[in-house]
Amino acid sequence: MVMVTEGSVSVEVVPSSPIEGRLLTAAEFQGLAEVPPEVEWFANILNPNTKRAYVNDVKDFMRFVGIERPEEFRNVTRSHVIAWRKTFETRGKDGKPLAASTARRKLSALSSLFEHLCNHNAVTHNPIKGVKRPSEGANEGKTPALGDDQARKLLDAPLADTLKGKRD
Repeated sequence: MVMVTEGSVSVEVVPSSPIEGRLLTAAEFQGLAEVPPEVEWFANILNPNTKRAYVNDVKDFMRFVGIERPEEFRNVTRSHVIAWRKTFETRGKDGKPLAASTARRKLSALSSLFEHLCNHNAVTHNPIKGVKRPSEGANEGKTPALGDDQARKLLDAPLADTLKGKRD
């Protein structure tokens, strides 16, 4: 069974018994071919946390610009995206700016959707291309790393005069 669901669009395909390796009937094949590209994009995001965040980010953008139907994505311009990004400066806790990582994720979600829609000829261009993203902390993750002194101690730990020490 294949189930693709997003919002009010749901396509359920229950394969018939396989005949010589074929799993889909012609009707089932057509049903999957008619899945809208935006639903396909959501279904292709495998990490549940990323999916939840991206869905919320795209819904936030749609609410901001007033998109009610998928066809309206064709009218989005870079100016719309920049105006949305501008709201990030006052939308955090206590009217403070959103964290740079949150702003980057929101723009990445929208860019990913538009890139997918471009690849499926549903829109003519990706209006997020060329929109500056916050750079603060862009190259630093949250995972702690070893400092230079710690790395040196780690490298010096094996005894150099033993076989295992030479190997390590």
